[in-house]
Amino acid sequence: MAYRKTALLCGAAFMLAVPSLALAQTATPPAPQDDEDATDLGEIVVTVERREQSLQNYAGTAVALSGEDLRAVGVQDIADLEGRVPGLSVANNGGNIEIYIRGVGSSNNTELGDPAAATHYDGVYLPRPAGIGSAFFDIQRVEVNIGPQGTLRGRNATAGTVNIVTWKPGLNIWDAAAEFEIGNYQQRAFQGMVNIPIGETAAVRIAGYHLEHDSYYEDVGPAGVGVAEAENNDAGRIQFLWEPTSRLSILLGADYIRETGTGYTGTNYANPLGNGIDPDDIEDPRRVIARAQAPDLNTRHWGARANIRYDGDLFDIEYTASYRDLVYDYRAATPLSPFYPGVLQNLTGPGGIQETLDNFSQFQSITDSQSKTHELRFYDNEGPWIWSVGAFYFEEDQYAFLGSTGDRGLFFQGVEFNMPDVDTSSYALFADTTYSVTDRFRITAGLRYTEDEKSRRGVAARYGFALGAGDFNCCGGVRVGTEGFEFAGRNRTIFNPDTDGNGSISEQEILNFYFNGVSRFGARDNVDDIFRNGPVPGGAPNRPACLDTITGDFWNCAADGRLTYAVPFAGQIFQQVGESEIDFVDWRIRAEYDITPDNLIYGLISTGNKSGGFNDNIGNAGLAPTYDAESVTLYELGSKNEFYVGDLRARLNASLFYNDYEDQVLTSLLSVAQIVDFLGGPQNVPVPTDSSLALVVSYSYNAASSRIYGAQFDGGIDLPWNIGLDFNLLYLKAEVTEAEPIQDFRFQADVSPTEAVFQSIEGKTLPRTPEWQFNMNFTQAFPTETMGQFDYVISAGYRSDFFTTIFNGEDFQQPNNPRRRLDDHVDGYWTFDAGFGWTPPGDGRLRFEAYVNNLTDEIHEAAIIITQFDNTRFFTRPRTFGARVRVQY
Repeated sequence: MAYRKTALLCGAAFMLAVPSLALAQTATPPAPQDDEDATDLGEIVVTVERREQSLQNYAGTAVALSGEDLRAVGVQDIADLEGRVPGLSVANNGGNIEIYIRGVGSSNNTELGDPAAATHYDGVYLPRPAGIGSAFFDIQRVEVNIGPQGTLRGRNATAGTVNIVTWKPGLNIWDAAAEFEIGNYQQRAFQGMVNIPIGETAAVRIAGYHLEHDSYYEDVGPAGVGVAEAENNDAGRIQFLWEPTSRLSILLGADYIRETGTGYTGTNYANPLGNGIDPDDIEDPRRVIARAQAPDLNTRHWGARANIRYDGDLFDIEYTASYRDLVYDYRAATPLSPFYPGVLQNLTGPGGIQETLDNFSQFQSITDSQSKTHELRFYDNEGPWIWSVGAFYFEEDQYAFLGSTGDRGLFFQGVEFNMPDVDTSSYALFADTTYSVTDRFRITAGLRYTEDEKSRRGVAARYGFALGAGDFNCCGGVRVGTEGFEFAGRNRTIFNPDTDGNGSISEQEILNFYFNGVSRFGARDNVDDIFRNGPVPGGAPNRPACLDTITGDFWNCAADGRLTYAVPFAGQIFQQVGESEIDFVDWRIRAEYDITPDNLIYGLISTGNKSGGFNDNIGNAGLAPTYDAESVTLYELGSKNEFYVGDLRARLNASLFYNDYEDQVLTSLLSVAQIVDFLGGPQNVPVPTDSSLALVVSYSYNAASSRIYGAQFDGGIDLPWNIGLDFNLLYLKAEVTEAEPIQDFRFQADVSPTEAVFQSIEGKTLPRTPEWQFNMNFTQAFPTETMGQFDYVISAGYRSDFFTTIFNGEDFQQPNNPRRRLDDHVDGYWTFDAGFGWTPPGDGRLRFEAYVNNLTDEIHEAAIIITQFDNTRFFTRPRTFGARVRVQY
């Protein structure tokens, strides 16, 4: 504790010293210049506080990335922000965008989950950001606002917010642009824009985008099937601005995004790790042994919004409404392994490599979300009182589906989570004010009350069939999910298998329920043939044909080629009925002081809450355990400074922060047996009769308290010869301080009961929190008299090593010889990007650009999922490069 107090005092002293250092540099000012130039240094405007202001005047920590700068180095979507902002971690986890800021985030990607970092699109809250990656066109900037931002932005902004800000229509401006791009992986892209004035008071802006490229993955196995990370995306946006008077502004907008391709399967390292292969010895994680069939992604995301502002005499009024409609549909069979020498031999069983490759175990995930937001705000942005009060309402209706098939597998033939009715509603009242006590000293206070309600109705099932061998051994496999197989999904009509209402579920009712969930069986499936005439008990006269799906195992067909029995396992269909209500209060206080017009110091305390909720039911319509909201309280001291070094304009900002992270929610995949054990055993948690304990579900719970602290510095200087240098440095410590012992969810209780036990995580480092994070941009422009202007940008980023799970790779059973499959450590790395541009002589309407993104082809894990049978890793984008031409009319 003593060293932390010392560090705090030293940091506070440094915060006060930075303005003094800056003032010392202004002792010999440069030649006189106008006031605007004296405070410019590439002024960046942000809307962190719900009003436009210079980033240098914002008493807090935020980063703004211009759309032009992102395009210059080949950034394509929101996942490419990974590694570009210290403290920000963005991972595409199987199509789910996971955002962490300074160690605060969420990996609960189910229909019951909420993000901890809120994503906004032109200030409109997006509850499900899937598909929003293709909105990165015709954008003005991306704002990363370090949280918590609960008072200003509301629910689920404990980590902060990411706001994508698009270009708005310009009045009295005719403008149009078109851009064409080609790159490696056969990439082809186009985007265009037109701005059309309508009289003197209105304008419309229309923008469009297309991107396609081949897969970043390569199937190097015998199957020769398509693999992940190929894209074919289209998007469009239209906005209409009308300002009939100087006081009234009406902005209407609509956008449409369609993303298709092969999605994101990740790479399962279970096979090489189980065979003692060092992950560092795998040359390329995207060269894989694929199987079955190509993944298929189909995402449609569209929305409409309206923003109406009126400038009144005493105060201003703003009303914002939006509607978002998302359908995410992804179906995939994950690759068997990354390539390494000897992999085919390790994958080859007694049935040969073809039997291994001919496994159509697959999954399909569907999210269908319709959400509405309404906000009415009264405000005044003119001093000495700057204030805002208002009300916010959010509503989301979802359909969620997750289905899998267990092709060839023994004991297990698939799972289904089918939730046709998932509802969330939230309303909030808020007030925030900043008062200028003097022309230099300001104080801020804000308060927000939020109430959330959630409910869900649906069904979860684990499918298994008892198929008898010649010696009556159980249980053989089936063929299911082969070519042409289709889940019923939304077309399911039976949600309660007890169709006769007698209080028990017969074997025939289980089969009826199972078959109702399948729209069409595959060409080589045999499960429909086995149960064509219903369950087959032992000794039945007409037994179905037997197929030995795994050569050389313990299970063999009878001599007559028939199954000795065929019945479904009971107790594995659970009705899902859950609901929760929760309310919380967010607040903030802040004091800021202008030492000079270019030197600001501030101190703030702010809070944020991520909504609580409930889990899957334990057993059939059994208990649905709830969890509370998690909260973050931020304490921050900071200083922002602009000054001269000789005659060079410079900027240096610094902040010292401490986050108190309480009731931290962990989400893990646990079996029902593990959850019952975690909650104190059957004596505390009644389990309905005939309920299997083997079903694996996503389970969220308040598990820990953590502290997150550190210091952040950013600065820049305009050097001679049109050189610009900017940097951002973060030192971060994030560790669990108190926690209940939690189940080691890397193991399943029904498979490894001695390892799926309670373990301590106290002292562990929070996932995705490199201790040192650094980014730098170096730019230069070369204007010439006869050849136009040449310019370039070089970007560098560094992340020290970090972990991706809360267990930090620890092997509790074998601490002296840890198993590789539990390793979740990511080594430190550097990344580099470069962009080059040429604007020919003339009016500047023609421009040529080239870029290299990830110059050294540094590929590292953005997320790792470790379960009993998997170690699946999702990676950052490989090196991409391309060239483009842009014409402005």
